Amino acid sequence: MIRKDFSLGNKLLIAVFLFIGSFAAIGQKKPPKNPLESFLDTQFWLGLKMGVNYTQAFPETRFAGFSPVNYDENDLQKSYDDFSLAGAHMGLEMNFYHRGFSASFQPAFKRSRYSYSSGFVWEGTQVNSRFETNLQVEQRLDLIELPLMIKGDIIRRGKIRPFLMVGGFYSLITSAQKDVEITQTDFSSGTALPSSLNPVSVGVKDLFENFYGVAGGAGVNLDYWNIRTVVEIAYKHSLSTATKAGALQNELAALGEVNDGIELRDISVSLSFVFPFRFIDQQFKAL
Repeated sequence: MIRKDFSLGNKLLIAVFLFIGSFAAIGQKKPPKNPLESFLDTQFWLGLKMGVNYTQAFPETRFAGFSPVNYDENDLQKSYDDFSLAGAHMGLEMNFYHRGFSASFQPAFKRSRYSYSSGFVWEGTQVNSRFETNLQVEQRLDLIELPLMIKGDIIRRGKIRPFLMVGGFYSLITSAQKDVEITQTDFSSGTALPSSLNPVSVGVKDLFENFYGVAGGAGVNLDYWNIRTVVEIAYKHSLSTATKAGALQNELAALGEVNDGIELRDISVSLSFVFPFRFIDQQFKAL
């Protein structure tokens, strides 16, 4: 009788363990994944990118076109206007996305613009024997920019997905144009008599060279229908000079116009419209 009771107790104990084990197994089973998330876990995106940029020319090394006799050469230094002129860029955006991270190649045609001013003074022995020349220069650069960026999503669900990005770029100079406005002021009559000479516009591609640098920024992906709209703000910082420092252009040599050793830095705002390589049908809608 005792043996029968013991056997029944064992059976009940085994049944309880099996019951608990079945619930544990059910609790460990992963919930079904949303179809859109599965679809977007690995995806190629391709589209167009466009935007505006503002450039800062940072003089890493300074040069002067003349050697002054009776004043400091530092008085001939150029004064740069930071982020003052708008440029533009347009190109492609090619993304490979996998589980919250993207490798993005963004080749683009880009126009950068920056400006600076410089001047020099001739003074004689007489009180009013003074003559000033001031130059206002706008530099335009056309280049092919080849950035490679790594993006990381901050939020991976929903129609609005902000991200951070970091990477590098290489820029190929295709053309360069320099426009110079010349103002001269004569003080010999006792009063300042300014006059403007004909502006000079000259191609200066030979004074520039290809350069490279690092980049970073932030943006947001906006998903709707079969289109992804990407809004980005990026900062690019060159690590090599874009100018052949100290080189003179024959047409500008008489004006003492000579390039400093310039590193370019720019802030850009871009808008992209990209499409997935695999078509999204009606069942895949962002949550």
